[in-house]
Amino acid sequence: MDLDNKLGLFLGLAIGDALGAPLEFQEANEPNEYLKKYTTGGPHKVSIGEWTDDTSMAFAMATSLIEKKYFDADDIMNNFCLWYQRGEFCTKDKCFDIGNTVYDALSSYSDSIKYNQFHQPYRGRTEVNTSGNGALMRIAPVIIVAKNRDEAVRLAIQQTLLTHGSELCVKYSVMFAEELYYGKELTSYSKYKLPKTIDRKDVMSGGFVKETYEAAWWAFSNSNSFEECIIKAVNRGHDADTTGAVAGMLAGRHYGLSRIPDHFKDDLMMYDDLYDTALKLSELDFQSF
Repeated sequence: MDLDNKLGLFLGLAIGDALGAPLEFQEANEPNEYLKKYTTGGPHKVSIGEWTDDTSMAFAMATSLIEKKYFDADDIMNNFCLWYQRGEFCTKDKCFDIGNTVYDALSSYSDSIKYNQFHQPYRGRTEVNTSGNGALMRIAPVIIVAKNRDEAVRLAIQQTLLTHGSELCVKYSVMFAEELYYGKELTSYSKYKLPKTIDRKDVMSGGFVKETYEAAWWAFSNSNSFEECIIKAVNRGHDADTTGAVAGMLAGRHYGLSRIPDHFKDDLMMYDDLYDTALKLSELDFQSF
């Protein structure tokens, strides 16, 4: 993966997140009503180009990887808690968007430290009904630092288990990690994709990890540019910011940062901070164990 693709992977996540944020929890839009540029509003009253938890968690994890130069699970969880409790790695001065499964994991981890209990960083619940998309949405940093396919998969599993322990979450993280690493759809995972010709109205985009993976790949497979991909993805509504983030990773990895329209970069909140983080990740001498 060259530098342009690595930068596109990380910034694509944030751009898709920010485009979809105002559409979160809304019904899907018809094509003649598609949101095509950043706007304000939504359930979190976001500003132009403002991103949510997807990017915050990726930013927090990336910062740990850069500082530690290896995957330090406790340090990453501490950064996640700094975001959740103090609003660090965030566009506002407090965390304003967090999924239930992530909340449970971070609360459990934080409490174990607060009450001086035995603590370990892998806090993901294993029940099937906790199979949300909160680990898939932030996966970009570990793909960027991985030196080979096996490391990409291992790191994807590790970062997933911090907050999501279900077999389904791990499975989709493994598939997505391998596909992002190679930068293409793998035939071995074709059965987990929606038919390219599926009726748009049958593409679900809720918080279930399966739906997010399917919707993002549908948008990518039915588009010819970064812009077209994320527009199709976020306008499915519902968990629009995360569908946008996951589709943004796919499209950003494929097209590279240089082929992302300038207005998406110019108006993205904290663009310089995110770009610098992506560049440091891309140049990191990451230590494998």
